[in-house]
Amino acid sequence: MGATLDPVLRATVGLDLAVLYGATIGPVDEIGPRTAVLTADHADVVLVEPGMPCISARQVAETLVHVPHRLLALGAADGYDAHAVARAVRESLR
Repeated sequence: MGATLDPVLRATVGLDLAVLYGATIGPVDEIGPRTAVLTADHADVVLVEPGMPCISARQVAETLVHVPHRLLALGAADGYDAHAVARAVRESLR
Protein backbone atom coordinates (compact mmCIF):
# COMPACT_ATOMS: atom_id res chain seq x y z
CA MET A 1 0.00 0.00 0.00
CA GLY A 2 1.12 3.52 -0.68
CA ALA A 3 4.87 4.06 -0.63
CA THR A 4 5.63 0.39 0.08
CA LEU A 5 5.24 -0.72 -3.55
CA ASP A 6 8.89 -0.40 -4.62
CA PRO A 7 10.33 -2.25 -1.60
CA VAL A 8 7.70 -4.98 -1.98
CA LEU A 9 8.47 -5.43 -5.68
CA ARG A 10 12.20 -5.67 -4.89
CA ALA A 11 11.48 -8.10 -2.05
CA THR A 12 9.37 -10.45 -4.17
CA VAL A 13 11.52 -10.71 -7.30
CA GLY A 14 11.67 -14.35 -8.39
CA LEU A 15 8.83 -15.52 -6.14
CA ASP A 16 5.75 -17.19 -7.56
CA LEU A 17 3.15 -14.74 -6.28
CA ALA A 18 0.98 -11.81 -7.24
CA VAL A 19 1.45 -8.30 -5.90
CA LEU A 20 -1.71 -6.23 -5.49
CA TYR A 21 -1.26 -2.51 -4.97
CA GLY A 22 -3.53 -0.18 -3.04
CA ALA A 23 -2.77 3.49 -3.58
CA THR A 24 -4.29 4.45 -0.24
CA ILE A 25 -4.60 2.77 3.12
CA GLY A 26 -8.37 2.83 3.20
CA PRO A 27 -10.91 1.91 2.35
CA VAL A 28 -9.55 -1.44 1.21
CA ASP A 29 -10.69 -2.63 -2.21
CA GLU A 30 -12.76 -5.73 -1.48
CA ILE A 31 -13.05 -7.21 -4.97
CA GLY A 32 -9.35 -7.28 -5.92
CA PRO A 33 -8.00 -9.15 -2.88
CA ARG A 34 -10.95 -11.55 -2.74
CA THR A 35 -10.60 -12.39 -6.45
CA ALA A 36 -6.83 -12.84 -6.16
CA VAL A 37 -7.15 -15.16 -3.17
CA LEU A 38 -9.93 -17.22 -4.75
CA THR A 39 -7.92 -17.74 -7.96
CA ALA A 40 -4.62 -18.54 -6.21
CA ASP A 41 -3.31 -22.01 -5.45
CA HIS A 42 -2.58 -20.95 -1.86
CA ALA A 43 -4.48 -18.33 0.08
CA ASP A 44 -1.49 -16.73 1.78
CA VAL A 45 -1.80 -12.96 2.04
CA VAL A 46 1.04 -10.65 3.04
CA LEU A 47 -0.04 -7.08 3.67
CA VAL A 48 2.70 -4.44 3.74
CA GLU A 49 1.60 -1.02 4.91
CA PRO A 50 3.57 2.23 5.02
CA GLY A 51 2.73 2.76 8.70
CA MET A 52 1.77 0.39 11.47
CA PRO A 53 0.74 -3.10 10.34
CA CYS A 54 -2.76 -3.09 11.84
CA ILE A 55 -4.40 -0.22 10.00
CA SER A 56 -5.70 -2.19 7.01
CA ALA A 57 -5.17 -5.76 8.24
CA ARG A 58 -8.57 -5.84 9.91
CA GLN A 59 -10.28 -4.62 6.73
CA VAL A 60 -8.48 -7.25 4.64
CA ALA A 61 -9.41 -9.98 7.13
CA GLU A 62 -13.04 -8.86 7.05
CA THR A 63 -12.99 -8.85 3.25
CA LEU A 64 -11.72 -12.43 3.25
CA VAL A 65 -13.81 -13.67 6.19
CA HIS A 66 -15.52 -16.36 4.07
CA VAL A 67 -12.35 -17.39 2.25
CA PRO A 68 -9.84 -19.67 4.01
CA HIS A 69 -6.56 -17.75 4.13
CA ARG A 70 -3.51 -16.83 6.19
CA LEU A 71 -2.71 -13.16 6.70
CA LEU A 72 0.68 -11.72 7.62
CA ALA A 73 0.58 -7.96 8.25
CA LEU A 74 3.83 -5.99 8.09
CA GLY A 75 4.43 -2.30 8.61
CA ALA A 76 7.21 -0.16 7.20
CA ALA A 77 7.12 1.78 10.47
CA ASP A 78 8.40 -1.40 12.12
CA GLY A 79 11.56 -1.22 10.00
CA TYR A 80 10.46 -3.47 7.15
CA ASP A 81 12.69 -2.49 4.26
CA ALA A 82 12.94 -4.61 1.10
CA HIS A 83 15.35 -7.08 2.74
CA ALA A 84 13.18 -7.54 5.84
CA VAL A 85 10.02 -7.87 3.73
CA ALA A 86 11.73 -10.52 1.56
CA ARG A 87 12.76 -12.51 4.63
CA ALA A 88 9.28 -12.27 6.21
CA VAL A 89 7.54 -13.26 2.98
CA ARG A 90 9.79 -16.25 2.40
CA GLU A 91 9.35 -17.43 6.00
CA SER A 92 5.58 -16.97 5.81
CA LEU A 93 5.21 -18.86 2.52
CA ARG A 94 7.11 -21.97 3.63
